[in-house]
Amino acid sequence: MISRTERKLTYPLALLLSIPSKKTFESLARSLATSGSSVSRMVADCPATTDDLIKIVKKLLNRKRLYLIIDDTLILTLYSKIIPGTCDNYDSSDGKTYRSLCAVVAVITDGNIAIPIDKAIWTSKEFAPDVYAKKWELAQMLITKIRQKLPIYMLLADGLYAVFEFLEWLISQDIRFEMRFHSNRVIDDKGVKCQIKKSLKFIMSGRRPMRTIRAKWKGTSFYFTALRRLTKTGTVTVIYQVSNYKASAREHTQAYGYRWDIEKFFRTAKQKLGLNDCQSHKLELQENHMLNVFFIYALLQIERKKNNLKNVETAIKQLNHMDFSEIKSRIMRLAQNFGVV
Repeated sequence: MISRTERKLTYPLALLLSIPSKKTFESLARSLATSGSSVSRMVADCPATTDDLIKIVKKLLNRKRLYLIIDDTLILTLYSKIIPGTCDNYDSSDGKTYRSLCAVVAVITDGNIAIPIDKAIWTSKEFAPDVYAKKWELAQMLITKIRQKLPIYMLLADGLYAVFEFLEWLISQDIRFEMRFHSNRVIDDKGVKCQIKKSLKFIMSGRRPMRTIRAKWKGTSFYFTALRRLTKTGTVTVIYQVSNYKASAREHTQAYGYRWDIEKFFRTAKQKLGLNDCQSHKLELQENHMLNVFFIYALLQIERKKNNLKNVETAIKQLNHMDFSEIKSRIMRLAQNFGVV
């Protein structure tokens, strides 16, 4: 008889080790020599949980400064019109619109190890006006929930979340933050109002690539940082950040740089672990699938740290060279050591 521990880890292990590029229930079933309905029951009966992921954070990142990253991503559901929350969403990465679920995702990082821990499904107001919430409101809900269990040093987010109401709420909750800031927004620098991109104080020349000033936006004081950088195509661009704590320009840009950890998670989760591939028409199973992807990614981070590996992709490559039974026992030991099975 298969133990609950084995049942709980079988689906995440299948996501890690299965060969098919599309990790649907049917393709995973072939890897496990079982049926698609059996795989579906695994996800329904033994899902990974946010509490599992928080346990890993507490043990793996103990005594570290914890940065909470919030960002959203599209979970493609190209052939579904009946999953609650599914709608046509615009993907800014390629300028196309896809039938998809939009998930607001929370990742904890210490600047090196990143653990995805929770998510909330965003639904368009057109499709669900009664339960509609803005993405920053979902972020607010996630932050409130996570802070009850983890001490958060700083919140990191891109420009979509730099909404004045949200920043005011963060200040009221005594949460320090670092976010991207749109270049066309108007700031007030000691009575001089202009778009931040036209501020004379942010005209940088010579070897000085960054600068931080204190100014007001909509009557509230913030710290604004400008960073000049060279793109891959050789053009020079300036990005702007907003925050609510005093620090050097280098410290502000370094903190925001940790936000890249969530982008790396999205890339690996979609390309290697099947984040996009669940074809269930049940929203509950879609969400359980997401948490199982979060779970195996977290276990891979443990493996990475234990063996001092460069990144999660390296951990995946090393594990894929091992015998299945060896990988299974290895992952089971990791999960048991962290008390998540």
